[in-house]
Amino acid sequence: MPLRIPKRFTRLYITALSLVAFLTILGQILVQNTLKDGLNDSWLVNFAGRQRFQSQLIAKTALLLTQRPDLADRSTQLNEFKRVLTDWESHHDQLRTGDLRDISASYVNSDTVKAMFVNIEPHFQSIQQNAHSVLKWLEKPEDSTNIDLSVRNIFAHELIFLGKMNQIVFQYDKEAKEKVTRLRRIELWLTALTLIILVLEGLFIFRPAVGKLRETIVQLMEAREKTANANLELRQAYQQLSEAQAKLLEATQLRHQQEIKEHRIRASALLQGQEEERKRLSQELHDGVGQMLTGLKLIAENFGETKEWSPRDRNNAQELRTVIGQTIQEVRTISHNLMPTVLNDFGIDLALKQLVDSTARSTNTQMTFSSNLKEKRLDRNVEIGLYRIAQEAINNAVKHAEATQITLDVSLSNKKVLLRVTDNGKGFTTAGKKSPASDSQSNGLRNLHERAHLLDGTLKINSIIGRGTEVIAQIPQS
Repeated sequence: MPLRIPKRFTRLYITALSLVAFLTILGQILVQNTLKDGLNDSWLVNFAGRQRFQSQLIAKTALLLTQRPDLADRSTQLNEFKRVLTDWESHHDQLRTGDLRDISASYVNSDTVKAMFVNIEPHFQSIQQNAHSVLKWLEKPEDSTNIDLSVRNIFAHELIFLGKMNQIVFQYDKEAKEKVTRLRRIELWLTALTLIILVLEGLFIFRPAVGKLRETIVQLMEAREKTANANLELRQAYQQLSEAQAKLLEATQLRHQQEIKEHRIRASALLQGQEEERKRLSQELHDGVGQMLTGLKLIAENFGETKEWSPRDRNNAQELRTVIGQTIQEVRTISHNLMPTVLNDFGIDLALKQLVDSTARSTNTQMTFSSNLKEKRLDRNVEIGLYRIAQEAINNAVKHAEATQITLDVSLSNKKVLLRVTDNGKGFTTAGKKSPASDSQSNGLRNLHERAHLLDGTLKINSIIGRGTEVIAQIPQS
């Protein structure tokens, strides 16, 4: 019989937790607001204090510039006088209005502070007006302004301004401390209320719930005994099922391995047939079509020009020789790509170097090749597979990635051949999203993986859009 926790406990528990959460959030809001106000208070106290210093600096600089015309750094003092005067005026306005533009905030002054600013305003205005008079005279000395009177007026009001500004600073500091005191008192009340709620929660919610839980545990122990007996029977049935499943899994794995083996044999035979067909076509192109084109070129070159030929005929004859030469070169390139003779005669090291050189000549791509094989011969199928992987990777880099720099590196270490092709092309997304590669490039990538797999090796492609592609093939070599 299912046990039901009384809804009354649930409602009380949710209510108590809601009150605790509300009080906690309320306390945090108060703390954060007070901290924010504290930052504003710090700015107010700081810049109110600076107003005293700047007023003194204004008076000192005005006296220095008017009484010492022989100053060496007069222009520097004048610029500093302008800057301090501007800051002093701006900060006074911000402090008086509460529009704290320097920190993008606003502040409401108390009535006491507002009255203090009303009281200090005449002295501020007098210092401001006389300071501007001094500044005007310094910029235009020919002005007839009584500069000595302006300086005396600045000093006459400067001491009073300092005293009243001190009172404003002390008032700001006093109000800030009062805010902190109020926050501390509120926090104490909130903490006490939270503790009271927690005590009531323990008395009226958790204690009844513990009794109910004790009854539930007794019932669960009885149910556990019955479950243990049922589990024993289920374990025996599961063991029998596991044995049958293991036999079925073993048979399935054997069948799967057999299918993989048959697939590899068929794929290997298909690739071997392709290589044989490539070799045959290469031989026929070289010995048949290539020889015929070479003969045709000799005939065209020996075909002499006569005086009866028009300029158009001569141009056509020259163009014919050029086209024949290009056709011969194209047939040689196709024959070499189908099955390079250097691969069969001298091995993968020289074949890859020749592939890099021919690609660099035909595409104007900057190619770099490095190898530690030192003309070492590998298994024939491994050499053909590595060559085709490099050929396909370089073709993709030139044709699809539009790379301008390609690096080909092949090395033999710990009985494993490592082939790495790196380019600075457009790159593409290798997984997770649709690749921008064309269908032909996708087929080429599948061919790369298939060739590496048939040689019991691995192939990894790292590519970042806009930063290039890296193809890494690792083939075991006995």
